Amino acid sequence: MTDDREFLRSELVAVAEAVVPDQRPVVTHDPGPVNPGVLFDGRGTATVSRVTVQTGNPQAPDPAAEVEAAATALRARGWSADVVPVENGHYRVAARRDGYDVAVHAWATDWRITLTGETPVGS
Repeated sequence: MTDDREFLRSELVAVAEAVVPDQRPVVTHDPGPVNPGVLFDGRGTATVSRVTVQTGNPQAPDPAAEVEAAATALRARGWSADVVPVENGHYRVAARRDGYDVAVHAWATDWRITLTGETPVGS
């Protein structure tokens, strides 16, 4: 279970470093495995891990270039990655690999780029 979580976390950090190489990515969400779809009260089996990493260049944000760079970095690491059409200043990438899902978000009004991933069910 922790191997999948660590793999996802390392992938998100590596992609964030590729997108904005002169900044240090920050893991902003990594609560550990959770039981999806139910109210977790400690009785269920922990089956999914979700991790969020953020980075960006506050001096020169470029959300279009950043999501393209994220898609390129994900593909180079073996992910299938699709750039989603821009919607109301929201730039996105959807990526998949071996049951893992990753979403990359950037906004025209914010300098940050956010990478969020989820391990396969049962991980």
